[in-house]
Amino acid sequence: MPIFADLAAMQARFEARDLLQLTDHENTGTLVENRIINALDSADALITGYVASRHRNTAQFAGNPILRDIACDYAFFILYRSNVPEWVENRRKAAMRTLEQIASGTVKLDQGEEVAEPRPGQILATSDRQKFGRDNLGGY
Repeated sequence: MPIFADLAAMQARFEARDLLQLTDHENTGTLVENRIINALDSADALITGYVASRHRNTAQFAGNPILRDIACDYAFFILYRSNVPEWVENRRKAAMRTLEQIASGTVKLDQGEEVAEPRPGQILATSDRQKFGRDNLGGY
């Protein structure tokens, strides 16, 4: 079961005829929901990998609109077997850039507040003032 987006989110974001065309390989005229769910599962795995670099509990971001849109765009890209349109590829690239920004901390998912938990066994050290440097060698 996908975390960040579901079938309803895909149907809201994309045309029904596009989803039908991409999932109905047997030409039965019905939407094959399992193909969409599988694509969303793949998108979830990718998103979790990026988000986990910043946050331990990625499930807390279920329903996040940024991640929902990324999941939908990436899953839609996956549904194409060949001849991906340029606009779909551009959305995938934008989604990947956003994920990279999330992983680097440029884009924040939790209203900009990120509390780092103390690490066990952390070593703290202090040192004396720097002896050699531009500021303290002015007379030489």
